[in-house]
Amino acid sequence: MEYRRVGYSIMSRFIVKKIKQTVITIFILSLGVFMISHLAPGDPLVSVYGDGVERLSSEARMNVIKNLGLDKPLIYQYAIWIKNALKGDLGYSYKYKMPVKDVIKIHFFNTFCLMGFSILFILLLSVSLGLITALNEGKLLDRIITRFSTLLYCIPGFWISLILILVFCTNLKIFPSSGVYDIGKEDDILNRLYHLILPLTVIVIGHLGYYSNFVRNKILEELKEDYIILARAKGLSKFEIILKHPLKKVMPSIIILMSLSLSHLIAGGFVVEYIFSYSGIGKLVFESAKYHDYPLLMGTVILTGIIVVLGSLISDILSSLIDPRLKEKGMD
Repeated sequence: MEYRRVGYSIMSRFIVKKIKQTVITIFILSLGVFMISHLAPGDPLVSVYGDGVERLSSEARMNVIKNLGLDKPLIYQYAIWIKNALKGDLGYSYKYKMPVKDVIKIHFFNTFCLMGFSILFILLLSVSLGLITALNEGKLLDRIITRFSTLLYCIPGFWISLILILVFCTNLKIFPSSGVYDIGKEDDILNRLYHLILPLTVIVIGHLGYYSNFVRNKILEELKEDYIILARAKGLSKFEIILKHPLKKVMPSIIILMSLSLSHLIAGGFVVEYIFSYSGIGKLVFESAKYHDYPLLMGTVILTGIIVVLGSLISDILSSLIDPRLKEKGMD
């Protein structure tokens, strides 16, 4: 009983320490993004007035800058922003003329669907391919799948996107090349899924090879362990052995790996969103950076940063649960 209490105490301190590190990381991220975005060349008034900004008089321009609070020192602007952000107020989007949190709310669901389905398919397909290649180690099927998946992983996502658009949208006209749904069909689930197919395919193709090879190698490593010899002595087939032992041990590892690779997955997803004009958080990030919509850029980047950091936090906690030694190291 005493041992359990000590274990819970160590775990609690480990989680508290990781949460503190997460808060500090998000603070540094917000400060860095705020300073860099404001110091970058460009005119934020373009996002407010578009081409009409050139017709503004000097006096009108100064009044707008004053109303937006852009005339104050940067550190003062950041202090105001962080104060309001802690209250849930992320500011007002220059481009969309509405609160940032409302803009994000509209687009977040689209990104959530795209990334959620991507992670699900990557997980299912990588485990399946890893299992198939491990069962056929050294055979022709193993070599074909392994080399082809490695080749696909090396091809840039934007190039795959352009090829798919050219083939399936321009030439064959099977799939739409942009948008989340057809006009007037925002409530049609099938239409939304139809628009998801190509962006989803690009993300899955770009990551499937890496994860499937990881699963394959992990399974083959486990097959070399001593307990496998005992399982074979019992007359179990290779397929039965893999399902009952190595695959169960591999699953936590791949989930941890995907948590650690969340930043890579999201970055790839954002590029795909922009190429396919898919109205998600990724498209907002590019637009807000392009038009210097500071409040929207801060909101989208901080949201993305929180998701990535939380993914890393979950990965650390899962890792410590699987291997308690990591928990003790994390307390040093």
